[in-house]
Amino acid sequence: MTRFPSSSINSLPVHERPVRFSLACNFDDALLDSVADQPVYEVFGKLTSDFFGGGRPSFYLPSVGKPELEKTVRRAHERGVEFNYLLNSSSMNNLEFTTQGQRELRKILDWLSEVKVDTITVGNLFFLRLIKQRYPHFGVRVSSHRETDNPRKARFWEDNGADCIVVSETTVHREFEVLQAMRESVKVDLSLIVNNWCRQDCAIASNHAVLLSNASRKGAQNFPLDYCSVYCNAYRLEEPVNYLRANWIRPEDLPRYRKLGYTNFKIVERNTPTELLALRVRAYANERYDGNLLDLVQNYSYPKSVMKKRDEEAFSVKRMAKYFLKPTEVNLLRFSQVVEFGKTLSMLYPREGDNPVYVDNRALDGFLDRFEKQGCEAVDCEKCRYCHQWADKSVYFDPAWRQRMTAVFDSLLHDLHEGSVWEPYLQTAWRFARGLGLSGQRIARAVGAGGQAVPFLKQRQAATTRKVGEVACARPKPAHYVSVGNSGPCPADCAGGCAPEEGSPLTPAAERATG
Repeated sequence: MTRFPSSSINSLPVHERPVRFSLACNFDDALLDSVADQPVYEVFGKLTSDFFGGGRPSFYLPSVGKPELEKTVRRAHERGVEFNYLLNSSSMNNLEFTTQGQRELRKILDWLSEVKVDTITVGNLFFLRLIKQRYPHFGVRVSSHRETDNPRKARFWEDNGADCIVVSETTVHREFEVLQAMRESVKVDLSLIVNNWCRQDCAIASNHAVLLSNASRKGAQNFPLDYCSVYCNAYRLEEPVNYLRANWIRPEDLPRYRKLGYTNFKIVERNTPTELLALRVRAYANERYDGNLLDLVQNYSYPKSVMKKRDEEAFSVKRMAKYFLKPTEVNLLRFSQVVEFGKTLSMLYPREGDNPVYVDNRALDGFLDRFEKQGCEAVDCEKCRYCHQWADKSVYFDPAWRQRMTAVFDSLLHDLHEGSVWEPYLQTAWRFARGLGLSGQRIARAVGAGGQAVPFLKQRQAATTRKVGEVACARPKPAHYVSVGNSGPCPADCAGGCAPEEGSPLTPAAERATG
């Protein structure tokens, strides 16, 4: 397959650029071969931790040292695929402006030059300008964490030498007028993350980016509690509309973005097993997926059946102990709550059985029509309720799991907010002596009542057409709705199911790229 190099892509007129995929690298030797027939022009990744950190916590990533990364770069180049290294930290404690920081930056950039990395993704202006001046052979990309979501921001990065800009992952995927204006404002490549599922216009996205950066810096990794992720998942459970009110792009909707001139699409995540990454690439290349949308966008709950030994090690007790066993930073007598959270949500452990949440991808055909006519920037969701109506007919739960997960979230968030997760061990012993146990008093509540995640949900419900106490999406999925994984088809069997129907007007991206 002929792949157009990123170093030359900006010389082509926007509407002549081929569809290309930037794919998360999990450093499995089989990954590149599994997508060899697809228009993947680069893989992106980094060391599990380095001096500066990046956009994902170390405990979440595969264990990768310099030898593994060097081997992957070589293997990628042998197959005509580029490698993009991530220096996209949002916070480095200002160490980049110190003698030590500059020494460490030179060391890592010199090493990346030696191993012939093609592109660097940065998270700040200083790194962009420094690399362009001192290491001009690198292509430099601006991270999505910089929230580039209008023409002025896009032009700023182009004026400062960026070769590619990854558009904000939380704001403008459904603001088509803004996307068109951005595409018309600059010549440099603009990349869209297609399968990020952060909540639309997330109010804590910048806080989350800083949290993740600090959890991937060598020597600065304290107890890696991803509070933002805990909270947001609890929020989704209380208000399932947030499964839809997110910035993913369905495979079926790629033509809408191609029409605007967007042809560079980024597929995440870096902790995903190879079979699922390949499934995601095929679905987006074929512009169709007949299954659970979460197979494509969820960044955890990976089924055990698709995991190799190396994947299972990432979810092992040994790895949990390495990153979470910090008795001087957190009360380990309360750590069982984190373990229960990880198991019930299948976040820190492989998923056993079917996914307890099902978002019917094909039931969302037509969902995006409204956004081509009107965006959301000037709309109050609680008055519009368009996404709520679509969630009611496309999102399903395992009722027993939802009930249990609600209690788990309430318990964990309560103790985080109360502060007892960090209480002194003597105080915990005193609780036991008094017969109070580990947890304080709990107030039983119904699913969908808000709880610790949305404490004022009832007040908001009273102002809408939904009855107070009515639970959104309160129904199990139909028996034939089975996610890819332990109970459903294997990813390899989905190649046919993901393909366009005979006579479909949608031409697969792989065919467009080669034909």
